Amino acid sequence: MKRIILFMQAALLLCTLNSCIQDEPLNAECDITGVDTLWLQQNRSLIKGNPRIGNYRVTFTVPYDADRSALAPRFYLTPGARLTAMVDGVEVADANGMTRDFNTPQTYTAHSQDGQWSKSYEVSFESEAPIEKLDFENFELDPSGRYQVWFEMDANDASNPRRNYWASGNPGYNLTGLGSSPGVFPTTAAEGGVSGKCIKLETKDTGMYGMNTKPKMPIAAGNLFIGEFELSKASRYPRKATKFGLPLVRKKPVTLEGYYKYKAGAKFTDAKKKVQPTMHDTADIYAVVYEIDPDNFVPLDGDNILTASNIALMARIDKPAEFEGDMSELAAADWVHFSEPFKPVNGKEFDAERLARGGYAIAIVMTSSRQGAYFEGAIGSTLYVDQLRVVYE
Repeated sequence: MKRIILFMQAALLLCTLNSCIQDEPLNAECDITGVDTLWLQQNRSLIKGNPRIGNYRVTFTVPYDADRSALAPRFYLTPGARLTAMVDGVEVADANGMTRDFNTPQTYTAHSQDGQWSKSYEVSFESEAPIEKLDFENFELDPSGRYQVWFEMDANDASNPRRNYWASGNPGYNLTGLGSSPGVFPTTAAEGGVSGKCIKLETKDTGMYGMNTKPKMPIAAGNLFIGEFELSKASRYPRKATKFGLPLVRKKPVTLEGYYKYKAGAKFTDAKKKVQPTMHDTADIYAVVYEIDPDNFVPLDGDNILTASNIALMARIDKPAEFEGDMSELAAADWVHFSEPFKPVNGKEFDAERLARGGYAIAIVMTSSRQGAYFEGAIGSTLYVDQLRVVYE
């Protein structure tokens, strides 16, 4: 009798285990999570800097004279996902690592393991162009339709002119659930630029989401910067999520120029959202040029963008002028022109030999709250910027 009972218990346990294995749901995610390391190593002489992987876009930078007609990038995907592509009207079932003509951007579709979800990715190989004229005229909605993203256009590359230089914290703010429309995000396009449109950066309240995160993130400063925003790190390591700079320095920069107007919010709060009556918010606009290993590009982040020992040059508005009228009048106020020289820092001299081998990167950063990376600032602080220029030697 005892043996029968033990046999029945074992059979029941086996059935339970089988049920657990059979009932485990298939993965419903369908993301490109990275670029194959071996493929990158094999193409290191072609790829400048690191691939930039967004929610619906992957961007590579290559030399101007690079042959883009037959490239076969291979990607890491979420477990169980697969990539397909349409070629001459026929779907290729496994397009990961397939050779394609990247003289123009190519589209892939990522499918989840359970087959219920899919999303499109645009993959482009952009020829390197110097960071020079930045007018904020080119923007679109993220494919989710929730917030705006910006890009520049390179007139010297007719087949693939788009340049995905810009990133912002908008994807992070989207996590708060407060982005009811694109116009309420911290970083938005605005009318009334010096010519055409301009960029508007506003410090926002992050609501209950920001107070419940660790660390607390009670505000979100409006920001726009040259580089990449890594959404996967935004909630736990927010300053590591901002990757500043691209290796697109071909001459020695002399000045950072442009136009802005700014008004600080009424109440400055700290990272616990406690009002600090003796503190006053201010904007920040700056550029840094820093030394890199062209074969192993490591971008600066929110922790070291102003303090890293490999920064060679910096141009920064020390004390931005503040509009004295009411906030409601700021949009129509006069623009303030600035021209800040790139000054040597860390005892470094700009090195022509390093420049020739691609050993510098440049970052440009704008924010409505100078301490916004540490979640200190004033809700409502607003900065408008237009017609940025990097003038080279």
